Amino acid sequence: MASGTALVLLLPGLGDALAAGPILRGLTRDGTTIDAVTMHAPVSDYLRALGIVRDVVELPLRPTPADVLRLVAALRERRYDTCVLPFPATRWQYAIIARGVGAKKLWVHEYGGVSTLIARTSRNQRVPLRGGHRLAENLRLARALGLQAGDDDLTYWIPPSWRSDRVPGTLGIHPGSMAYKGNEAKRWPYERFVALARLQAESGRSVRFFLGPHETSEARRAEQDFRGNAGITIVGKPLGEAARRLAECEVFVGNDAGFSHLASGLGVKTLALYGMTSEIRGAPIGPAVAFRPSLCPACHDEGSRGFECVRRIEYRCILRDIEFDAVRRQVDDLFARPTVEQRLALEGPFRLYGKAYS
Repeated sequence: MASGTALVLLLPGLGDALAAGPILRGLTRDGTTIDAVTMHAPVSDYLRALGIVRDVVELPLRPTPADVLRLVAALRERRYDTCVLPFPATRWQYAIIARGVGAKKLWVHEYGGVSTLIARTSRNQRVPLRGGHRLAENLRLARALGLQAGDDDLTYWIPPSWRSDRVPGTLGIHPGSMAYKGNEAKRWPYERFVALARLQAESGRSVRFFLGPHETSEARRAEQDFRGNAGITIVGKPLGEAARRLAECEVFVGNDAGFSHLASGLGVKTLALYGMTSEIRGAPIGPAVAFRPSLCPACHDEGSRGFECVRRIEYRCILRDIEFDAVRRQVDDLFARPTVEQRLALEGPFRLYGKAYS
C-alpha cells in the first residue's frame, strides 16, 4: 500500500497486541502515519513505548454505546486511508467501530456471520483465516495489505527501553491475567504460584512475584504470604518498569496471559501454563515452553464472548491436570538448559462460532 494514514484497532489485551507485530512493522516501514484505538491500558503503554504511533485513543474496557459513538464521530473527521483490524477481532462490535470510522478501505479477516455482513457495507478486503499462530494470521493480513512483511516478522516487537541485562538465578512469576470476560478461568491457582515461589526461594533462587492492576486481591494476599521471606520480591510497578524487572529474570512462569508473551519476547526462558486455550494458536514466541499436559482438548471458541468450561468438568485442564510437581520440574529444567525455542505453527485447527476448523 502507498503511505498515508491508518487506524489500527488493538482492542484485546497485550498478548494480542504483540501478535499484531507484522502489521505494525509493515505500516511503519511503509511510512504510514498510524493512529490506534485500544481498550486496555497496557496496550496503550506498549504502543507509546514503541514510539511508532501518532495518537493512541483509549476506550473504556467496558464502553457504553455513548463512548463508542463519541469515538467514532471524532475519528471520522480524520478521514483515514486505511482501517486495520488485526487478529483476533471476532466480535461484531469491533467491526461496527471499524466500519463507523469511515476509512477509505477496511482490512479484516474473514470471520463470517455478522462481522462479515458489517464489513460488506464498506470498501473492504477480507483475508481468510488459516489457523496456526496469531502472528501467522496477522502476517497474512499484512501481506494482503501490500506491506513489507517477511518470516522474520514472526517475532514480538519489544520496545528497546523495556530491555535489561539478565540476572542469573532469578525467577519471575506472574499468577494473573486480564480480569475481563472470564479470563480469570485461565489462571492456575494462586496458592500454587505462592508455593512455587517459596520453594524456589528456599533453593537459593531470587524470586520476583509480579502483580498488575488485574490482580488487586492477590496483591493484598501476597503481602501476607511473603512476609519475612527475603528471597521473594513483590513487583507491582508500572508496565515499563515492570518489563525491565522482568527482562532481568533468567526464567519466568505464568498463565496464558500478556505477561508470559512479554517475557518470551524479552528473551526470558518462559513456561506458560495452558488450559482451555490453544497453545497452537497462542504460544509465547521466543525461548518458551507452552505447557498443556491435559488430555482434554483445548475448547475455547474464538468467537465466544468469554471463557467457560465447555464440557462442564470444572476447568480440570488448568486446575487439576497441571500438577505442582510437573511445573516445578519444568522450572528447574529451564534453569538447567542454556536456551529453549518455541516452534510456531503457520496453520492449524481452531474453533470459531461453534464450528471446528482444521
